[in-house]
Amino acid sequence: MHDPISEFIVAHVIGTMSSVIMPLMLAAFVLGIFLRIMIYYLALVENRFAEEFEKRVRFHFTSPDAPKVASFFRLTRILLDKTYVECFEFRDKYKRRKYDYIASLVDRLFLIQDGVRRLLDDTLRQCRYFKKESGHTAPKMIEVSKAAFEHNPYFNRLLGIIPVALLHEILNILPGLFLIGGILGTFLGISKGLPELGSMDLGNMLETKRVMDGFLATIAYAMVKSIIGILFSASMTLVNTFFAIEGSYYSLVNRFASALDTIWNETETNELEALPEKDAKNSDLRAA
Repeated sequence: MHDPISEFIVAHVIGTMSSVIMPLMLAAFVLGIFLRIMIYYLALVENRFAEEFEKRVRFHFTSPDAPKVASFFRLTRILLDKTYVECFEFRDKYKRRKYDYIASLVDRLFLIQDGVRRLLDDTLRQCRYFKKESGHTAPKMIEVSKAAFEHNPYFNRLLGIIPVALLHEILNILPGLFLIGGILGTFLGISKGLPELGSMDLGNMLETKRVMDGFLATIAYAMVKSIIGILFSASMTLVNTFFAIEGSYYSLVNRFASALDTIWNETETNELEALPEKDAKNSDLRAA
């Protein structure tokens, strides 16, 4: 005697799930690769800005013609603004390189410029309170860098909508879900084919052969789902490895912190501007 729940599952759920599990796995595989590449691109852009900022800091202190600025806060603001202007505003204005049009469009889609502008504001907001006097310990720039990147709402959400941290964790477990989906698809296929054996008439060999052939074909198709699940799992694992963002994030945080440490060690005070912010910004950019 069968319970009504099992009968309902066999009659209505197993067949539907068996037919949709393959399209779902394929859609998840394609979407997973696309989202992983998008997250990787976002991390690359952040890393690129940190690298450009580090280059300009190094150039400033090695160039004999660079203006002498004694204030840590003021010099940090000058170099951050200069990096932003040269990386984004000059590119959007002149578009000298071949792919500048595409890069500008993609950056707007990913809210990159808004994120970098927020990064600058958060960094300067922290730097303005540092005390550069005898008796005060040097600030931990690595913490400043981490806070500026981790609390940036534009960098924490893909396209300003999807939380990057949550999406990253889901993509990391996706290979395991493909394995489970493949095994589940196999069992669903077997469960779907088993009831056909009940219609066999052992006295009719032709009918018995037809039923058995159909059942074996169903089993073979069900086993294919496990094979595809394994292939999707292995492929997604490779994609997650090749486009891992942990190394890029570690690099950008350390690059940014290293540049701030260099400025701190090479300056004498941490005085703020006496001019209004907009006027001081324009004046400093012209001087740089």
